[in-house]
Amino acid sequence: MSPFLGTDVYAIDHKGRVSIPASMRRAEAGKKSITRFVLNLGFDGCVYAYSPHEWTRMMERLRKISLGNATGRAFRRAFLMDAKEVTVDSQGRVPIPPALMRRAALGKEAVLHGAEDHIEIWNPDRFRAAVAPVTDIVGEYERLASEHLKDEA
Repeated sequence: MSPFLGTDVYAIDHKGRVSIPASMRRAEAGKKSITRFVLNLGFDGCVYAYSPHEWTRMMERLRKISLGNATGRAFRRAFLMDAKEVTVDSQGRVPIPPALMRRAALGKEAVLHGAEDHIEIWNPDRFRAAVAPVTDIVGEYERLASEHLKDEA
């Protein structure tokens, strides 16, 4: 699967639909475009959009949570509570379910952020607040890079 890359602001129409740019709907070379996504509550107050391939990978991870573990069961319930498969229409739009619109505080605009294996759909103010601690403090981006992009030995 090609990675999801890029960040931009898109309108949300009166029916709660947002356009997924063609560059984010492209599958691997020689394969058809992505025509379905699974939308789900993401972390930090945004919505995640998974391709069918990535959703399958996420479900494999979820299945590894022991059903004998109470906190694991609680997380599974919460994780799957608002998950919804949506179809890309002929204009490249997907409908965002009302529950996800409310939980992510989405209104008339959304930031679509390519997060490598999924797309994040953000309230623009929340997105700015989420990235500000890294981008607005001189040297913080570099410090985090040195901490998190270590070479594996």
